[in-house]
Amino acid sequence: MPPAIDKRALLATIKDQLARELERSTERARDAADAATHEENRAEGDKDMRATEASYVARGHSERVLQLEQALAKLGALNVRDFGPDDRIASSALVELESGDRRALYFLLPAAGGERLQFQGVALQTLATTSPLGAALLGLSEGDEAEVTTPQGTRSYVITGVQ
Repeated sequence: MPPAIDKRALLATIKDQLARELERSTERARDAADAATHEENRAEGDKDMRATEASYVARGHSERVLQLEQALAKLGALNVRDFGPDDRIASSALVELESGDRRALYFLLPAAGGERLQFQGVALQTLATTSPLGAALLGLSEGDEAEVTTPQGTRSYVITGVQ
């Protein structure tokens, strides 16, 4: 396990990244909505799909904005706590996993999984509690093994550290 990481500062960094992504996504959603209703996208015949396609793009951007807003709300309400080796894993745990010859460090969160970052000189990834691996880790502790069924087969992970 790497040296102790300031999880509150890590969470603040992740929230800042999400807030910046929310700003960019909001701007893209606004631009896409403007494009969907722009006169150049008006259908010129029954086979002209420009307006329909533009509305699909606008909807996708709007859904991303909503996802980011919900993730920020969940992370804003998160109570960050410290964990010891005997504590049961829950949201806000920093978990080191070993699978085969590979080790990885995950920050378990209620939202915003899949973000890879360098923090305090350590490479880590956020892991949502709703993901298959995140859900499998909940309630386990250091030394336990988690198994996750994937399309490629069952993968086993040994929990080598918890903070």
